[in-house]
Amino acid sequence: MKKNILLLINQLHGGGAQKVIANLSISLHNDYNVTLVIYNDLDKVVFQHAGELVKVILPYSADTHNNNSFKRIYRLLSLIQKLKKIKKDRRIDVAISFMEASNIVNILSAGKEKTVLSVRSFLSNEFRDHKRLQIFRKIIKLLYNRADHIITPAKLAKLDLIKNFNVKENKITIIYNFIDKILVERNKNKTIEPHIDKLLHCHPVIINVGRITSPKAQWLLPGVLKKVQAVIPDARLLILGEGPLEEKLMEEAGNNGLKVNSADATDNTDSFDIYLTGFKENPYPYLSKSKVFIQSSVYEGFPNVIIEAMACGLPVVSSDCASGPREILNPDTDISFSTDILEHAAYGILTPVYDIGSSDTQQYINAASEAVIEILGSEEKRNHYITRSLERAHQYEKDIIMRQWISIIEEN
Repeated sequence: MKKNILLLINQLHGGGAQKVIANLSISLHNDYNVTLVIYNDLDKVVFQHAGELVKVILPYSADTHNNNSFKRIYRLLSLIQKLKKIKKDRRIDVAISFMEASNIVNILSAGKEKTVLSVRSFLSNEFRDHKRLQIFRKIIKLLYNRADHIITPAKLAKLDLIKNFNVKENKITIIYNFIDKILVERNKNKTIEPHIDKLLHCHPVIINVGRITSPKAQWLLPGVLKKVQAVIPDARLLILGEGPLEEKLMEEAGNNGLKVNSADATDNTDSFDIYLTGFKENPYPYLSKSKVFIQSSVYEGFPNVIIEAMACGLPVVSSDCASGPREILNPDTDISFSTDILEHAAYGILTPVYDIGSSDTQQYINAASEAVIEILGSEEKRNHYITRSLERAHQYEKDIIMRQWISIIEEN
């Protein structure tokens, strides 16, 4: 008899965690009865998924700008009660949740089923600048040891839970995000916007993929592009994503004298410096035709998009942030180390991380631009990192990673 698996996350659009859980539902549904539960943005289901999708309707808005504590608590209690009923009615054997709000609800609604929490980010960094979220620190310390298993996507994220949140080491398993090479090959030749296709064929394009937010720090990239163009004038920057810091990104572009083609622009010529496409469910055609991938993040959980870029044969330039980039690009080095100079890693190039509390952006911008110029300016160097990217991506293939998930599910 097939086991009944419940997957819980806030929504099915937007970020890497949502994409990972959607892919996990697809990978599990042939061998298990999968129920995928969401409770925010119920009408905005973007990622392909499998199993039965259950949309939990809750009182009040999920708007993150609503500071009414009573409404938030009432909404949380309502979700806990409804999830308890779903688990009982569907005789759930294993409940797997992604991200902290869902993880807390998973624990507080637990019955006899196995509870598995997936922590998707480096929590110490995520919570440090948000006073409202400091309460999560106390809750995590109180609740997470009640779970049967906790999954982190990176070694440094595991160490953070142990050191800063008092989570027991024997509760935590590292399972990296997987890449589905068949899916990549199937989708990388799909048709894209004609003006972007022309751009990718006529210019050396630096690409970034991700929500435009403070942790991703894409607003630093116009400064990088400006320095790259001083050496390689026809270089262009393509960003697949949308988010609250789009205006800051465009402001920085203006400060650097760069023209931006936004997702809703009507002038679709190749006379711009920076192109914003908005969110793309299928990033692979854009990645496969670009020349170098750049990641500017201040912190991550595990940047799955780096693996996606590598699977498309892209050289990678990434900030050496916690956690993930060093584990991917230079796995045999000390994962707690963070470089303050440009570092030629085994599988890509690491740069210093921008200090989110600092006004000094030049350390990151200088190192990142130097790395990009090095790759775009040398076919030999670019081919070297293309080969290394493909080699590294192979180690994150779906079959290897799914065996670890199945082991957690089947463990008595």
